[in-house]
Formats: sequence, C-alpha cells, structure tokens
Amino acid sequence: MTTHSKLSPSSAHRWMLCPGSVREEAKYPNDNRSSPASIDGTHSHTLLEHCIKADMGDPANMIGVTLSDHDGKFTIDTDRADRVRVAIDYIKEAQADRKTTGVRAECRVNPEPLLGHPQMSGTSDVIIISGSGIEIIDYKDGIMPVAAKDNPQMEIYGFGVLAEYLTDGKPPKGITTVTLTIIQPKLALKGMPTISSHDIPIEEFMAKAFAYTMGAAATEDPDAPLTPGDKQCHWCAAKGNCKAFADHSIEAVNLDVLDTVGSAAESDPNDMSDAQIREIIDAAPLLRSLLEAVSKEALRRFEIGKPIEGLKAVKGRGSRNWNLDDSDMADRLGKMGVPKTDRYVTKLVSPAQAEKLSWKAKSKGEEVIKKLTARQLKTLESEYIKKSEGKLTVVPDSDDRKAVMTDASSLFKPVNDSSSVDVPDWMRAGS
Repeated sequence: MTTHSKLSPSSAHRWMLCPGSVREEAKYPNDNRSSPASIDGTHSHTLLEHCIKADMGDPANMIGVTLSDHDGKFTIDTDRADRVRVAIDYIKEAQADRKTTGVRAECRVNPEPLLGHPQMSGTSDVIIISGSGIEIIDYKDGIMPVAAKDNPQMEIYGFGVLAEYLTDGKPPKGITTVTLTIIQPKLALKGMPTISSHDIPIEEFMAKAFAYTMGAAATEDPDAPLTPGDKQCHWCAAKGNCKAFADHSIEAVNLDVLDTVGSAAESDPNDMSDAQIREIIDAAPLLRSLLEAVSKEALRRFEIGKPIEGLKAVKGRGSRNWNLDDSDMADRLGKMGVPKTDRYVTKLVSPAQAEKLSWKAKSKGEEVIKKLTARQLKTLESEYIKKSEGKLTVVPDSDDRKAVMTDASSLFKPVNDSSSVDVPDWMRAGS
C-alpha cells in the first residue's frame, strides 16, 4: 500500500504555495478517500508495475488476468492493456536508444540529503537511469492534460533519485540532464500527444533545490500563513473551514458585487446594466466554489454532532422504488390490467452513456468486466456520433472558448460614395 509523507511530492503544488495548508489539512485525516477515477488509475499503475518487473512484458498478455492492489481486485481488460502499452512501448524505445543502466517501477525515493527535510519522500511511477542523465516518468490515467515543465511533484522525485548518487554532496559529473516525462494515453481521445517531456540541465535543476528547502521549512512554522489561490485551494480538504479561502473568494469577485448579488433577487434582470450583469457572471465560479466548500463543512459539523445555530440538516428528496423484484412487479401490474407493452420502457443509451458502459462477460472460463476499447471509442466518435452545437451561454472574457459572433453588423460596411459604384446612370440620385 502506498504511504504518504507529511510533505508528499504529490501535494507539493499546495504546500509550496500555501504553507499553512499542511497544518489545516491534518485536521481532516479521513478526507482523502479514493474516488472511482483514482481507483481506476491505481489499477493501471499496478499493471504497469507488473509489466515492467516482468521484463517489460506485453500488457496484452495480461488481458483477463486478475490482479489486486490496495484499492481491491480488478480484472485486466483490453482498454487498460492498450493504455499501459503506451508507457511500455516508450520505455522499450528509451532502452533501445540510450545506454540505460536500469529501469525501476514504483520506486520509493527520499530527497532529504538534497532538500534537508525528512518528510518529503514519495513513490515515483518509473525511473530510467542512463549514462548521462535520469528520467522521471509519471503515468497519468486521466484525461485532463498535465504539464511536465515546472511540475513540483516530478522535480522532488528527481531530487530523490539524485540523492542516491551523491558524491561529496554533489551529483556525479556524468549526469548532465534531468528529464521529466508525462505519459497520458487517454489524451489520444482528444487528438493530443500522449507523451510530453521536459529536459533540464543538471545545473539549472540543482538551482531549484533552495526553493523546495525553503518551502518545506515554511510549513513547520506553527503560524505558517494560509495563502489561498485557485491552484492550491482546488482540492484542499480544509477549504470549507478556511477563512483565508473565503476571504479570497469574496475579494476576488469584488466586494461591490455582493451588493449587486444581494439585491439581484429583488431586481428584474431586464433592468440591470451591462456592468451589473458582467459583475455577477464574473463572480459566479468563485461564489459557487465557496458555497460548495462551506456547505460541505456545514454538513461535516452536523454529522459529527456539532450543529450550527440557525441551520439544520434535513433529508433531501428521496426516490421511490418497487418493493418486489422486476419480474414479480411486472406480474402484479399485469394483474392490475396494465398491458405487457406498457410495463417496460426501453431506450437506447446516449453516446456519453455508451462510452462509460461496462458489462460482465466470460473469458477463459472466468467472469471479467469489459468496456469499449480505445479503438471502438474512436469508431463511435468518427462514424456513429453526430455532433450538434451547444446552447449559447455567457462567460467572462477570460474563458478560453472561442466567442460566437452574434452581431453581424461589422461584416457590412455602408457605401458612402455612390460615384465609386458601377451602376447605371438612371439609378443615380437626381437622374
């Protein structure tokens, strides 16, 4: 089972920017439960580790095999094998192109000799050692692009590896480069490169050590400051009870906007000025984030027996289900006179639902879980799915989507001088 250090490399993006977050997150030790997406990623990492340790074995040979890790048992399907093969193929090419002296998977590294803090160790997915450098590979099973450049997690892994090769406190002269590589197979579904790398000369890389040393030391101060921001607050377990985050959210949307929002319920949007509408739309994302975090914290307090005066916990709208199983209930409805054709409703799954389908099947006498493969998903996308334009929505200028032209007046220029237009004389004024 993977263990996490107090200053784990995977959370360096947070504690480097907000030293006080380490102190605050310690109050929520059980808030890091695995999500379905993280469990799926863990299973892919387990398969990758297995293949590397099996002399770079082909993941396809593992289809139908059941493995287990700290998130439970799982059976390898074609889609997972195809994704992991992207990483295996890359590592094989690296071995062929360079004079590699070793490939290590799921390797625990400790940067303390270089960074000076005992709680910064972590587990790197893959490490490749060659004659002139080291390469840190991070396998990502998600679809949101991750950058290799200026990646704190990978840089700390790099210091952990270099710490193993120190001579008089310095890396060997033969090591000239540290390479950070991200492998994300699912980016192929977006038409994006699945592999990205960033090379850093060893002198430039070593110069980064001071920032991490100071960043780690800052977290040890009992009064370490809370420095909110979108990047460090996004996944922070403590943000629902963090005054700094609340203040940041309110300040970021401009205090004057709260007056606009507060009176909006009593106002007719048709009577609002352009400036008022723009202010509310600009404020919406941060206000939603603040409301979500505060609501989560309020519920947590009620659940542990610390109610908040003026608030109460209530049950949401429940659902209604049959007491009997489907076949028995269908029989009962039939006896009530409901025709057989009206007892069931059948509807084809949507494209989004089809992409997430999983079903049980038999493979070599064993029950396995199957999904559509990456190739089948591409076929759906290119041949069977018709895309329609989404509804118009209004967002701030900072949104990276392309603006839709709703005013075509700029395409038409008035003709001011009729003499320059080739028309018959009888059409000219005064003729």
